[in-house]
Amino acid sequence: MRIWVPIPLALLVALLASGLAEGRELGKGSVADPLPPVGPRLYQCFQFPDNRLPVIDGDLSDWELVGGEYAQDTYGLIEYNRKIGRGYDLNDLDVRVRTGYSVSTNRIYVAVEYWDDFHNFDRLVTTPNNTNPGNDDIFELVVDADNSGGDFIDGLDPRHMSTHTQNYHIYAHERDGEHVWVWGPQHWLGEAPYSQWASHYDQPHGTAGLSTLEFYVTPFNYAHAAGLKLSAPAQLAVGDTIGLDYSVLDRDDDEPQVCKFWALADTILMYRNADFLPDFVLAPLEQKLSVVPVVEFRSRAPGAKDPRAVQFANMTTGEVSGFRWDFGDGEASTEKEPLHRYQQPGRYTVTLEAHHDQGSCRKRKLDYVLLPQ
Repeated sequence: MRIWVPIPLALLVALLASGLAEGRELGKGSVADPLPPVGPRLYQCFQFPDNRLPVIDGDLSDWELVGGEYAQDTYGLIEYNRKIGRGYDLNDLDVRVRTGYSVSTNRIYVAVEYWDDFHNFDRLVTTPNNTNPGNDDIFELVVDADNSGGDFIDGLDPRHMSTHTQNYHIYAHERDGEHVWVWGPQHWLGEAPYSQWASHYDQPHGTAGLSTLEFYVTPFNYAHAAGLKLSAPAQLAVGDTIGLDYSVLDRDDDEPQVCKFWALADTILMYRNADFLPDFVLAPLEQKLSVVPVVEFRSRAPGAKDPRAVQFANMTTGEVSGFRWDFGDGEASTEKEPLHRYQQPGRYTVTLEAHHDQGSCRKRKLDYVLLPQ
């Protein structure tokens, strides 16, 4: 069901205010006084250009083009399990969430910056690779792509779970190669190519700090347990209004039984009834992005005479004032097409950044250079 929702000026102002987290450092302060207004539960979802889709690797630098009007932070969340409401201790938990989508890939993308005073790496449920239940920190996402509403977890009957609305429990920290648990028997929703997940946090269990989580999901109007052949994928289009909510389940070591449950929705019932999901409008492509350079590069395989020398070819198009290469080994270059010699064998992620009159944009290729022993 496609619904075009025009955004009046007053609502647009409220939407912009909801993105106030963009300029605020996470994990600083306690309770804001006065609390910023939440405003209408209607938000915008950023449209990614085809040439600027985020790489799902836990590094959010390719989300720099997504502005504050597409972001929400802790001040927009309500805690239900502990009945805290909107009384925040930002030194305990503080998040910033940005959402986007792509018409061509038919995916919804989410980026989370997650400050926690106790990053919990235990597991909430048993999985094939881990039979030890624990207390994971979890980011819960619910998507009702056609905004049809209604119960989708009815009396915990598995026949209804994640059929017309999908509910994902995403572990804030990957463990045993797993990142997601899907309500119901449609476990294939949590597998490639229907979803992909990555997080980054380089400190151990129980420490305080800022972590990142990013992922995409493929929404379905109906998801059958048997897989794609019996399912109906949603078709995302500009101007659609979808039902979408996210929650943060925060577990600390002194709270083994009941976690804090922070949700964007007005009621905790969002996890089982799509009538209570906030509305997200799929925004049109921002005009300024149509003139941003498209960054691309290739490389030639090293020759036998110099097996660690890689020649890079710059394929960038558009108006560019300069370049910066990061070769992944601590070295950089501002040449347009550099020849770089690596000192050690290994896998190297290469990034090319192009500077233009509106700022900069980049292309990153994970483990792009592979130099064997």
